[in-house]
Amino acid sequence: MTPCSRSFVHVLWFASVLLSGCSDTPGSDAGPLDAAALDTPGVDAPVADAATEDAASTDAALEDVASSVDAPSTTTAPDGPGPFSVGAPTMATVAANGRNTPVRIYQPSGAERLPLVIFLPGFQLTSAQYAGTLERIASHGFVVIGADPTGSLFSVSHVNMAVDAAAVLDWALTASPVSARIDGAHVAMMGHSLGGKLSTMVAAMDSRVGALMLFDPVNGGAGPSGYSATAPDIVPERVTPLTIPIGIAGEINNATGGSFGMSCAPAAQNYTTFYDAATGSGWAAEWTLAGADHMDFLDDPNCGFTCSVCTDGPGDDVAQLAIARTLAVAFLRAHLSGDDAMTPWLLGASVPSGATVRHRP
Repeated sequence: MTPCSRSFVHVLWFASVLLSGCSDTPGSDAGPLDAAALDTPGVDAPVADAATEDAASTDAALEDVASSVDAPSTTTAPDGPGPFSVGAPTMATVAANGRNTPVRIYQPSGAERLPLVIFLPGFQLTSAQYAGTLERIASHGFVVIGADPTGSLFSVSHVNMAVDAAAVLDWALTASPVSARIDGAHVAMMGHSLGGKLSTMVAAMDSRVGALMLFDPVNGGAGPSGYSATAPDIVPERVTPLTIPIGIAGEINNATGGSFGMSCAPAAQNYTTFYDAATGSGWAAEWTLAGADHMDFLDDPNCGFTCSVCTDGPGDDVAQLAIARTLAVAFLRAHLSGDDAMTPWLLGASVPSGATVRHRP
């Protein structure tokens, strides 16, 4: 990307590179992070959140969006709500490394131990803006934690954000109010744009992560300064060594152009580069959503100025989000819960209409 010369355009540029920064952390084969090195995560007393933003109205519209074929008859289909009820999220704060990371916990009904999914949002976005997706995933039998690592518009360290996200994983398994519900042998990282890159970084440095699901990840640096020690280039170096299952949903409508000539997901840094680098994974898939744009992975792609800098894709926003949610649920059920019935939804006849897939094997 070409830096703008005027300060006002700099601000717009930073906002448009929503998820274009990620940072690298050492050692893709490393084991769990040392808790002492991260400090001991703390948590504020959890409180019940109010109804989840506008997710309810968005979900109502999504229920009318059907996939390309009938759902398998032997299991709950991944293109709608799952069999678990999910109440309002619990809010908490994880304190580690001298920083505080707000989290939102979505817990399914029941008492059984369930897989864990940690979700990271895009740059200058929050996990609350994906609440409908996180609740949908939880309804299919996952404890879901949306985390918001600290990173300001003008001062951001992707390295610190990744370390803080890893601290959330430590906290979730050991000190969170849902730790007794979590099956620590089945953990996935998931994220959108910058959150996708940060999720990749956590997976590269923590062997407890057993699956990685990305929404339109972008391998960008931090603003006009580009890549740096705190916002390094991580593709292919941090992707190729990963042996875990990797699912990547993305779009090409923001690969070029955009506000002020700056794209939100540049072709040289977009989701296809992650898939091309994922040669070490025993199972990798890339889905291209032909009608989507970079912001269609949020509950509301019209989120104000931050969303407006990305060119709108040609597809219906509700339909694109429905595709993304279906793929995420199917991927997590297949690779965290061992649900073989999800294979047609990911690679075969039930892949949602509007998505095309590349995969290995």
